[in-house]
Amino acid sequence: MKKPLVFSFVREQRLFLIALLALLSFLAVLCLGLVMSMGTAVTRWNNQWDLMATVQVLPGGADARVQKIITDAHGNIASIKEISTEESARMLRPWLSGGDALSGYIPKMTEIKFKNRPALRDMSEKISGLENVRFVTFAEGMRATITVGWKIITLSVLVLMLVLGSIVICISYITKNITLIHRRELEILNQVGARDGFVARQLMISIARLSAAGAGIGFIIAAPVLLVIIAMAQGMRVGMFTQMAIPIAGWMILCALAIGIIVLSIYTAFRTVMKILRN
Repeated sequence: MKKPLVFSFVREQRLFLIALLALLSFLAVLCLGLVMSMGTAVTRWNNQWDLMATVQVLPGGADARVQKIITDAHGNIASIKEISTEESARMLRPWLSGGDALSGYIPKMTEIKFKNRPALRDMSEKISGLENVRFVTFAEGMRATITVGWKIITLSVLVLMLVLGSIVICISYITKNITLIHRRELEILNQVGARDGFVARQLMISIARLSAAGAGIGFIIAAPVLLVIIAMAQGMRVGMFTQMAIPIAGWMILCALAIGIIVLSIYTAFRTVMKILRN
């Protein structure tokens, strides 16, 4: 394979550029992997609780009317679980402190899983007007957890954009320096009639090789780190993070990101060289 005729990198420059691109590629793949795994967790968590709700009937509430509403909607209900007052008292025992002062305020609760969203909304509208009766969806109770998930995703996307921007800046700066170092050779090539595209292609070949090595190393290191993070999250007993996962399509997207970093580096080098040559 022929080596570039115009531009050349010394060993220290090659190692520095490969290490820099490996680090930035690692961060980019890690951020995108976290975005996809957290997106999967938020989606699964939301779907898991989106169709579930609890009907709470306080003492003195219209329990008979609530039961009639639930019976009428039986065709749209996947499952029903009644929680007795005694069970609620056992769950609230740490707050009751062994006394009976608050026992008269413990509601009768019924957990309902609906088959579709319209059925949930319809029952919510019917029960909301009843006195001493509350209709609480699980999605409302889990809203804080889901919000945290979306914040992590947003932060990861922001870091990913910063990393990609850093790649562009670094490649542009290195390309500019290499071009200025070889300014004398460029002047000679221009005098003998070499086109700008020929000169730019020489540097693109060098950048392509180095960026391919850096992106490959970054991806190889980031992949097992993502697997470890996901395994740790799935090892938790409860919580949204137990739903973290990257599907096969997600791994293909991560591979595409590594290839995209190579293409971005080559394109940045080309644009930088052409801009310098035209000035």
